[in-house]
Amino acid sequence: MSLSGINFSGLTSGIDTETIIKQLVALQQRPITQLQDQQQKIQQQQTALNQVSALVTAFQSSAASLDSSLGFSGVTASSADETVAKVTATSGAQVGTHSIKVTQIAQSQKIASTTKSPQTDALGVAGQFIINGKAVKVAATDSLQNVAASINNAQAGVSASIISPAVGSYRLLISSTASGTAGGINLSNVGAGTLLTTTLGLIGTTPSIQNPVTNGAASNLFTDSATSVGTLLGQASPPSGNIQINGVAVTQPIDFSTDSLAAIAGKINSSSIAGVTASVSTVKDPVSGTDKQQLQIVGASGTPTFTDNNNVLANLGIIKYAPVDEVSQAKDATFNFDGIPITRSSNTVSDVLSGVTIQLVNATNTPTTEFTVASDVNGIKSNIGAFVSAYNQLASTVGNLSSFDPDTLTGGPLFGDVTVQNVLNEITDSVTGQVPGLTGTKTLLSQIGITLDKTGQLNVSDADLTDAIQNNLQDVSRIFRAAGVASDSAVSFISATSSTKNSASTGYQVNVSQVATQATVTAGTSHSVDTNPDSEVLTFSGAAFGTATRTLILSSNITLDGIISQINADTTLKSILTASKVGGNLALTAKNYGSGFSFSVSSSQAAAANNSGIGNVLLAATGTDIIGTINGESATGKGQLLTGSKGNANTDGLLIRVNSQITGTHGNLVFTQGLAAQSKYVAQSFSDSIDGTLTKYASSLGDQVTDINAEIKAQQDRITDYETGLRTQFASMESAISQIKSAGNALAGSTTIK
Repeated sequence: MSLSGINFSGLTSGIDTETIIKQLVALQQRPITQLQDQQQKIQQQQTALNQVSALVTAFQSSAASLDSSLGFSGVTASSADETVAKVTATSGAQVGTHSIKVTQIAQSQKIASTTKSPQTDALGVAGQFIINGKAVKVAATDSLQNVAASINNAQAGVSASIISPAVGSYRLLISSTASGTAGGINLSNVGAGTLLTTTLGLIGTTPSIQNPVTNGAASNLFTDSATSVGTLLGQASPPSGNIQINGVAVTQPIDFSTDSLAAIAGKINSSSIAGVTASVSTVKDPVSGTDKQQLQIVGASGTPTFTDNNNVLANLGIIKYAPVDEVSQAKDATFNFDGIPITRSSNTVSDVLSGVTIQLVNATNTPTTEFTVASDVNGIKSNIGAFVSAYNQLASTVGNLSSFDPDTLTGGPLFGDVTVQNVLNEITDSVTGQVPGLTGTKTLLSQIGITLDKTGQLNVSDADLTDAIQNNLQDVSRIFRAAGVASDSAVSFISATSSTKNSASTGYQVNVSQVATQATVTAGTSHSVDTNPDSEVLTFSGAAFGTATRTLILSSNITLDGIISQINADTTLKSILTASKVGGNLALTAKNYGSGFSFSVSSSQAAAANNSGIGNVLLAATGTDIIGTINGESATGKGQLLTGSKGNANTDGLLIRVNSQITGTHGNLVFTQGLAAQSKYVAQSFSDSIDGTLTKYASSLGDQVTDINAEIKAQQDRITDYETGLRTQFASMESAISQIKSAGNALAGSTTIK
């Protein structure tokens, strides 16, 4: 019987039925134990397989790094005399030795005011002034300290501070934050104000040309040519004034509250001043490197003369007033590079030699010093070493997990595992095999000091590898990387895929039947008059703009140069197309090749000589994609790019650029899939998260564990039912025996002996 889970067996029969049941159930448990043992072995395989998979992924990553352009493009730079100049270089910089002689160090301009005492007293004068294109407002209650703070808050590329040359006396010091003449400090009063002249004594009263250009003068740089100048300068209550050029008055006042650069150019041109032309041009800002807008006023045979009123021309930057006390003059850096004289605004120069930054330290009268850009041998060796190390770790781990101990007669969790062994074998073949079609002095790993020993490990001879990198870097790179070498300079290799086959030494012939072109359109009407009384709206659309459109409002009285400048300065348009002048007509050209950069344009006005000439009928500019073949196999063209079609026998996925406007044969491209490239693809085929061999193998092991769990549960359910049945049977037996005994006892008690 059972009471609260406690079994009392054989109370009637005297038989130990509980022991019998346990022993019978234990016999039924043996298949479950065998299943659990099998499951444990599979789980050990899973753990081992996870180790291998992680190492294959790490190996793939190291191979991909070595196959990239960065794997072999590392460089170092060193200067023979760092007291003259220091150098640094980034990946891709061309190796070589260069000479440099510094003749002048760049420095920033600093100007000082007249002495004030004390620095906290109110100046008693209200007004505005312009500093580097930023308006600064001064209240009558402001002190020298307040003015310095306002200048700093304007973020005009200067810093203002108060210095005390003597006890109780104070001067405002303004320093440019940028060195060189381009970082010079531009100061002008607003309107009829005298803050900078009389109050602070920062500038004089004699004007001169601030930004000279050939036969003329130019303004400061502004962010656009369509917004009013007062808004661009941040002026409160922008002034207006009358100006004269060559003694002739511009017929309309220049009003900063409404006039843009384009409008000012229009007013000057409509005044018909003999030999004088005004235009707005796009100019690269030498400090920020961004495109800016500049008003240029030029004469037919020389620089015009200017008469200012209300500081209009000074605020524009056409004229300037020299500082009264220039503490430090703005100077450009000057130096000779390989014998070529060069001028820069900064002592940090990064645009003379691609990938190299030169820090000018000190001007010297000594002979030229040298600096060297060399391949980063240690960095490249480290990249190759990481690839070798990743392989060795994978090989040794697979070896350990697949080992067999003859003393204990036990094997590792992957002992006899054919799948994992095949993975290692294929990776080993990809690492140590030959690269078909590879030519040069170095074509094998053994030739650069890398060999496979009897234990399956790669060994590296540092001396041989160093020598190969120093003397045959290009060949070493091609041993590892996917590379394409073209016989025609117009053809360049971009990339390949795992489906791209190595070419023979003769290479793949490149043939072009249609060249790629840029979408371009020219206005049908030339621009010859600058007196359009109305603003004009240009609307751009087409493939280059996706599903969107772009509108551009051209100011009234705008010149053709102004139209071109405004288009090229627009934040959206300038990344898609370029405006230029063809004769007297506006021309628009896509910046990139191909049909994907086609566009259309229309105007809100009918084409006329005083507007863009585009007209209100949509003009379409269509680019064409290249059409051609590689190795006689089909290819898809996009712009100047040709891609071998999917399914090609040899050139599937091969991507090249053909920068030529000539059809026909463009030589041959020898393509080789280096060892790192091959290894990357082989490893990827094993570790891919969906179709990888190891991924599928791990999934099958997981399925086996799941199946065993289901079988164990089924067995356990059957045993539970079996145990329940035994207990029921034994309980029935005990009950029957009890009944028999009770009947026997009753029979015995009812018998009378006579």
